Amino acid sequence: MSDNPLVALLGLEELARKAVDSAALGFVMVNDSRRLALYRQAALYIDGEGLKAVSGVTGIEKGAPFTLWLQRLLKRFAAEDVRQLGPHDMEGSDRQEWSEWLPSHALLLPLAERDGKRLGVLLLAREEAWSEQEVALLTRAADFYGHAWSVLHRPSRWVTWKSGLMAIPKWPLKLAVVMVVALCIPVRLSVLAPAEVVPHNPAVIRSPMDGVIQRVHVRPNQSVAEGDLLFELERTMLASKLEVAKKALDTARAELDQASQQAIFDPKAKGTLAVIRARVEERSAEVAQLEELLARAQVQAPRGGVAVLDDPTEWQGRPVVVGEKVLAVASPHDVEVEAWLAPADVIQLEEGGPVSLFLNADPLSPVSGKLRYITYEAIPQADGTLGHRVRAELNKGEAGPRLGLKGTVRLDGRRVPLIYWLGRRPLAIIRTFVGL
Repeated sequence: MSDNPLVALLGLEELARKAVDSAALGFVMVNDSRRLALYRQAALYIDGEGLKAVSGVTGIEKGAPFTLWLQRLLKRFAAEDVRQLGPHDMEGSDRQEWSEWLPSHALLLPLAERDGKRLGVLLLAREEAWSEQEVALLTRAADFYGHAWSVLHRPSRWVTWKSGLMAIPKWPLKLAVVMVVALCIPVRLSVLAPAEVVPHNPAVIRSPMDGVIQRVHVRPNQSVAEGDLLFELERTMLASKLEVAKKALDTARAELDQASQQAIFDPKAKGTLAVIRARVEERSAEVAQLEELLARAQVQAPRGGVAVLDDPTEWQGRPVVVGEKVLAVASPHDVEVEAWLAPADVIQLEEGGPVSLFLNADPLSPVSGKLRYITYEAIPQADGTLGHRVRAELNKGEAGPRLGLKGTVRLDGRRVPLIYWLGRRPLAIIRTFVGL
């Protein structure tokens, strides 16, 4: 310790300025501060990093009892201003251990950067009490110690990141962790599409020939039995042709009878019998064909079920071509779901995947089913837009909904993280917009 305290203070400041790194500066703090005041032990504690230097030793044993106790002590008083400490400031076992590790009188000197941000504390301990002059000189030394430490010490990225993380309030950090965990929860990727309840395997009734529908004998959703008359085509022209064909057949048969009688007496008449017989067979075939057409003009139900068609009055008088669909006969209990999925909504769907139908008539009671198929190519719908046809069968054992009911179907695919489920559509729109 120098006789002139101001000279000692200036010399100590020069040592602090000439320190090559923070380790050398820490050595100066805990060992060379004796130039200003005598003490037995000294320790340097930096917030967020722990104990950095202890007087009289070159290295710190991290797990030693003295190190752990001293860190606990300095961490507790790290936010205090300049003050003197003693065993009376401690509680419980820490008060009893004070006499084992430190002298009875300690001086706590806070360290701060130029902007006033706290760095840590410097602790000096001895058996005698501290005078006001010593406290003033050491406080001045702690001031330039803090400035020098802020210049020399560059904490690692991990320490900086850890300090910033610890500075964040706990509730936003917890909220962020909960949100990250929630966004990683696996959920099923699903899409929605308009749907309708349609017959599973209907008997499609088509026009057997070209003609005009004269009358439809059934109403929509009417129950029919096998053989019931469904509709009939205009038969006036066919009946006229049949009448003419029958008269031509009668004439041909009369000519055949006359030729047969003449052939008995006139050998020359035998040569015409073959021609007349062929004419009779031709007329008979023509009559049979017209009779069959007349019978086919009355279309009957091939099996029992309910009639599925539009307004019957719209069909009456309408010309149809052979093979054109007029109506269908379906079982009311054998139904399935038909949906149209837009090309932009297509996801990876597997046969047998879960399907849920939410009917407009009862949206709170979904009907479950399994995917039968989805077309690979988009095909034109009734409104002219393109879509992928989807067919799904309803689960067995459940009461199927009525034919013709409409709603929305949810098609479930594979499981994906919630963040992907939320961002799939926005990312697709952004990618289309930027052209990636």
